[in-house]
Amino acid sequence: MKQSAKGYRFLHPFTFMNNPLQATAEEVRQTYPCLTKGEGAWVYDDAGNRYLYLSTAVPTVGLGNRRVIQAMTEQYETLSFASTCAQGHPFANQLSERLTRIAHHEHAMVFFSNDGSGAVETAMKLVRQYYRSKGEPQRTRFLSFEGSYHGTTFGSGSVTHMGIKESFGPGLEGCFSIPAPHLYRPPVAGDEAAFEQYCLEQLEKTILTLGADTIAAILIEPIQGVNGVVLFPQDFWQKVQCIARRYDLLLIADEVGTGLGRTGHWLASHHYGIKPDLVALSKGLTGGYFPMGATIISEEIIAELYKEGGIFLHGSTLCGHPVACVAALTILEMIEQDGLLEQARQRGEWILNRLKQSLLDHPQVGDIRGMGMMLAIELVSNRETKTSVSFAWSRAFTATLRQAGILANFFNGVLSMYPPLTLSDDEADYLVTRLIDVLAKMPKEEKHG
Repeated sequence: MKQSAKGYRFLHPFTFMNNPLQATAEEVRQTYPCLTKGEGAWVYDDAGNRYLYLSTAVPTVGLGNRRVIQAMTEQYETLSFASTCAQGHPFANQLSERLTRIAHHEHAMVFFSNDGSGAVETAMKLVRQYYRSKGEPQRTRFLSFEGSYHGTTFGSGSVTHMGIKESFGPGLEGCFSIPAPHLYRPPVAGDEAAFEQYCLEQLEKTILTLGADTIAAILIEPIQGVNGVVLFPQDFWQKVQCIARRYDLLLIADEVGTGLGRTGHWLASHHYGIKPDLVALSKGLTGGYFPMGATIISEEIIAELYKEGGIFLHGSTLCGHPVACVAALTILEMIEQDGLLEQARQRGEWILNRLKQSLLDHPQVGDIRGMGMMLAIELVSNRETKTSVSFAWSRAFTATLRQAGILANFFNGVLSMYPPLTLSDDEADYLVTRLIDVLAKMPKEEKHG
């Protein structure tokens, strides 16, 4: 297809663009790779360069998987679309049953949306409707934690406290943030127990200040993804759940990035020993083969909303699409049959141990962390002050990574990596070896801060 001589027409999400109306497609490609092919854990750009694809938690079973594509093709040929409004198809309920078993919510129900933001937005609306049904319409407020990313829709964006909503002006009223016990960058001085207790106290103080009977739910991201694969103290979420139960608040677990094998568990909530009232899923659900989100809804909420029959006035044209459902069912089957949960746990642990053995003494490495196939290296210019690396050093690092055949996210000084659950031993070794080589080539960052 012929490109226009002047001006680039595609507006990229979450991407700095330098006056695209004055740029050409070629100029944009010089800054950002243009991908043309994907196979397993690898992608290729239009210049023929090959990269290990680590940019996103979406590819559960890699790219171009023939088993998934075949199942989707057969479904396209049989029933390419079916509305789920006052009608349906068998795969939506089959997938719902599978997800409720995975979540250990056997008597729950599932609502499908188009992405993770939609799954979180759905959970927030259900919570509001639940309390209205119970005769508590004043419960409209939401609490979430600093550094958590919950989405970009009006509601999900309002509970995302990462400086995103400030671009658009006032969001949903009644959304409040709580300090999070970041293990590498804690909100207050002291040991792990001290700053964990501080965050719990701030949570309870906020509840009491606002009034527990005005709050609908607490949203959590068990491991913060966009913020740089941030893990928290092992018992923190159990303590948050206890506070939620004490004040009769619902708990929403945003497992859009962590769910369905990414951490080496079906849900990160299982690892942390919690049972949320609602769970939001997306990325790994269909592995990028079809847009889809899902919200798992507890039996208690369903029983209240539908005790005398009811209606949920929410949805989208493509929610519960039959091809999406078939893709998800195939991927979940592969995760189980191929032992990908255990593989993700073991291979992720091997990668982390190798990186720590080789890089923890590097002058620019502040922290190495992760769980399963969620991995991160935080890079700093000064290990004592934990000052992040400079913009110039970051640009050079990103360029060197690409030259080494690694495509990953480097944001706010953190290299976040999401290999597919199917990553092989050789590919894991490639990842570690190339990262070590890249950091060895990088000039020492001048200390500042």
